[in-house]
Order: sequence, then C-alpha cells, then structure tokens
Amino acid sequence: MKIVLISAISKNGFIGKNNKLMWHLPNDLKRFKNMTIGEIVLMGRKTFESIGKPLPGRKNIILTKKNKIKLSYSYNGIFKIFSSLKEVYDLNYKKIFVIGGEKIYTSTINKAKILELTIIHQKFYGDAKFPKINFKKWEKKYEFFYEKDQNHLYDYSFVRYEKKG
Repeated sequence: MKIVLISAISKNGFIGKNNKLMWHLPNDLKRFKNMTIGEIVLMGRKTFESIGKPLPGRKNIILTKKNKIKLSYSYNGIFKIFSSLKEVYDLNYKKIFVIGGEKIYTSTINKAKILELTIIHQKFYGDAKFPKINFKKWEKKYEFFYEKDQNHLYDYSFVRYEKKG
C-alpha cells in the first residue's frame, strides 16, 4: 500500500487553528484536488467535520474512535468509517492519501512513502502541527517556488519527498 501524506504547512510547521486552515491559497487547493480526485482519502473525524461534507469525486474514509459519531454520519460519499488504522491497512488499498489532521499524520508518517507538501513561507501560530520530518529518511524529488501575487498572500512552494530505500 502506498501511503501519501498531503498537507499545507506553515514555515514553522503549523497546519491549522481551531480546526481551520490559516491561509487561502487557490493554487494549493487546485493541486490538492488534482492529486486526490478519483483516489481514496483518509481523514480524522475533526478534519471531516471542518470540511463539513465528503470530498466529491473521492472515496472518503473517516477515522474516529467515537462510536456515536459513526452512527450519525449518513452522508453520501463516505466510503468507510473505521476506528483504527489497522482496519484501514488490512484492506490493503493500492494507494491512500492522508489529508489530516495532526493525529492522523503523526500516526501514518512512518508508513508513508510520499509527502506532498505545500510549504507556506510565512510563520503562523495554530494548535495543530505537521509531524517533524526526519530528513535522513526522505529524499526531495522536486520543489517549485511561487511568489505571492494578487490571489496568494504568501510565497509558497510545492514539494515532494519520497522515502529512501
């Protein structure tokens, strides 16, 4: 199974505050959609609730330990609801995009093969961070830098890392 973590991250490692993104970068949203459309996306309950609905054109998997929550999710578009990563791994999907939040990223980074990151070249302060990346284990495959413009308030880069070995 190829596990891909995809996230936008501030220069100092934050990914969110109060269950929301702290920036609006249209090109990041387009990249996210292009990469995940037609794919399986795995997210935690809080991430799902922050989005408010299943992502269209994707098989949405929600990970939650709250059984009462499981029963109340009757949205069209939710593919599966699991209470453990083992249940997800046991299905042996070809590829899964992990889309957040902090706990899910932290729990899956060691099994991940690819990190698809948008690095915002600005410090933000929130309450959710991306896990520390051990760069000895990862090889940067590309980085594309973009300057801020009328639609993007911050400089940012699209970066892909692949696990070595």
